[in-house]
Amino acid sequence: MKNIFYILTLVLPTFCVSQELSIQIDTLKISDNGRLTETAFYKDNFYFLFQTDRKNTTADFKTMKVYDLKGKFVENVFLPKSAISMPYCDLRVNNERLYLKQEHSFKEKTFLLEKYVADFNEIQDTVVNVYEDLNYRIHPNCNGEWGASTYFENKTNNNVYEFSSSCNFNFEKTNQGYLLTNRNEILIIRNPEKLYKSQITFDRSYLNKQNQGIETFFKSDFDLYTTFSKNNELTVVYGDSSNSHIGKLKNGELKSIYDFGQPFRFSYWFKDSNSNTQILEMYTYESESDFGFLEGYKMLGLLLIRNGEFKMYYIK
Repeated sequence: MKNIFYILTLVLPTFCVSQELSIQIDTLKISDNGRLTETAFYKDNFYFLFQTDRKNTTADFKTMKVYDLKGKFVENVFLPKSAISMPYCDLRVNNERLYLKQEHSFKEKTFLLEKYVADFNEIQDTVVNVYEDLNYRIHPNCNGEWGASTYFENKTNNNVYEFSSSCNFNFEKTNQGYLLTNRNEILIIRNPEKLYKSQITFDRSYLNKQNQGIETFFKSDFDLYTTFSKNNELTVVYGDSSNSHIGKLKNGELKSIYDFGQPFRFSYWFKDSNSNTQILEMYTYESESDFGFLEGYKMLGLLLIRNGEFKMYYIK
């Protein structure tokens, strides 16, 4: 059952909204398929990767299923055995193709979805960027407990520039530069060639280098989940232990334009900059341990953002 919530300037003038903001709410009945671990939005459909436990082994079993925007099942996706056995992976869209990429590895497995049949096949090219524009390709270099870095590859001369970062793919290109939303701050890279020069090796050499060419664009006491441009304005999804919001960021000030009415937690899950689409995981938890593990974690659903429009899906 669908509901639509509207926020109007006339109704809530304290939000200072120049136009109407609406959020659709729907339900995805997919929990019987197992634990939802990865998702992508590709060709107007959701691609969901599920894991289930197996008897007499600690290895999980993976399946992938396709659902449309209304939550209707479309088809199963074939995963070869070598893809099913990968411990960590993520879904990426690059050049209008869908990839299944093993995380924390440069030399290991990458799978490409066929154009006309829902089959993933292993390919030799293991380098799949997470963002690309006319000038640069952005490659993540995630190494688990060893941290991460990010490469900017110049498409004209193939020069590579790097900076140490969290394992975060949440980039947004703006007139000011490249924004990276990272926990309680938004970082900005105004000119990638001011970063230290490097090579795409996907090693841990960043541990011995000092960052340069990266600034703090905005800092907050709130948890900042994502930043994107809408109508030439920066929109931010953010919150704290009391509530969650959608807000506008202007002149260093973040103003709420939508109040969720409860403290949802969100985390980056998927982004395709070419189609202006991203997905945030929506969850709650009771506390966080000293090592960063979530206690009382409960996944609630996901938030789909397409061309600045919002739709929340609760998972049942």
